Amino acid sequence: LQWHHKAVEPQGDARSELWFYYHLGKKIREKLAASRDPKDRPLLDLSWEYPVSGPHAEPEAEAVLREINGWDADQKPLGSFSQLRADGSTACGCWIYCGCYKDGVNQTARRTPRQEQHWVAPEWGWAWPANRRILYNRASADPSGKPWSERKKYVWWDDARGAWTGFDAPDCKHDMRPDYRPRPDATAENALSGAHPFVMQEDGVGWLYVPNGIVDGPLPVHYEPHESPVVNPLYAQGCNPLRQRFDSPCNPYNARAKRNAAAATSAQPGGEGADGDDPDDDVFPYVMTTYRLTEHHTAGGMSRFLRRLSQLQPAMFCEVSPQLAAQRGLQNGGWATIITSRTAIEARVLVTWRMQALRVGGRALHQVGLPYHWGWRGLTSGGAANDLFPIVLDPNVHIQEAKAATCDIQPGRRPRGAQLTLLLAKYRSRSLRAAGKGQP
Repeated sequence: LQWHHKAVEPQGDARSELWFYYHLGKKIREKLAASRDPKDRPLLDLSWEYPVSGPHAEPEAEAVLREINGWDADQKPLGSFSQLRADGSTACGCWIYCGCYKDGVNQTARRTPRQEQHWVAPEWGWAWPANRRILYNRASADPSGKPWSERKKYVWWDDARGAWTGFDAPDCKHDMRPDYRPRPDATAENALSGAHPFVMQEDGVGWLYVPNGIVDGPLPVHYEPHESPVVNPLYAQGCNPLRQRFDSPCNPYNARAKRNAAAATSAQPGGEGADGDDPDDDVFPYVMTTYRLTEHHTAGGMSRFLRRLSQLQPAMFCEVSPQLAAQRGLQNGGWATIITSRTAIEARVLVTWRMQALRVGGRALHQVGLPYHWGWRGLTSGGAANDLFPIVLDPNVHIQEAKAATCDIQPGRRPRGAQLTLLLAKYRSRSLRAAGKGQP
């Protein structure tokens, strides 16, 4: 939970997100005020009154933080989630944040210098839950409660005090002795022994597997991305066999990916024809990856319309190594076109040693770095990196692979209109021929 102090006064009609949500909530409640529909009761029963100030009626952020922290029946701020009760005598916006306003102090706004506190720095900001800086830190002590390493001790059992102590807030019941063993009818945290540090697991131990809740097996397995330039070094199955695919003319995959499912069943790890082999390396030979910039936020819709941020990062760009620049004839500050089976975008070139080729399978594998903050509107606009990536989803949480896929990069600006369609058709045809599929 991070507290940020206002750096500058907002320009023009700019408003905070807190202002937006607060006044949106008021308008919705006003429109539903006469409703008798049961589905509207949760909105109407919300506590939605906060102190406001200034010409725009800006709500007080600390009032919201106090509510998130929670209080007891006397409106006294709670100090820890352990004080929460199920009988209605306490209220809390979110249990993991309970304690962020302990003792009526904005704990998240603390900025005690490091010279005035010990190395864990518990008085710099606040960490959930309970200002604990390392989860499961009881594991830093052995089953008897003694540090595994005196030099690196973190939390430990103090027998004289009858409590856990240390540099951090111990992640266990503070007065639970290491030799405590639960009764068969014990519940909640009392159902774990004093030697079990993983308090968020029902058996109190760390898991190398997931016993339920995921569809592709209990053990973590390495899979390559849907479009990978290399074989899976561990298994013949290159990509996750349960990944969600969307085979559509609007979402064409590189030919390598189309071949993978069939080839993987008969290939050996690292062998010819394995999922992720290299028949279309000359078509889409490079790895592309996306990342964030400090100056822009998510897809850029909230930052590309701000003058100062647009001045700091004024254009979509791609990062390439000097070797890749020489290989493709790219000039620092010039234009490049990045191409996949889906589309092509253009970007300014940033040649930097920051992007190093990886040595994979005995060959150099170059990378193209793409910030993903641009789109077609704003004070600064540009090609959207996400348009290049295939839509293929993880089978459990259904997240798109937007960090690794294959592409080509060429110098110059991208073609427009029919010329772009023709360029993509040529690449798709080359990719299919390279994969042995013939003409599309």
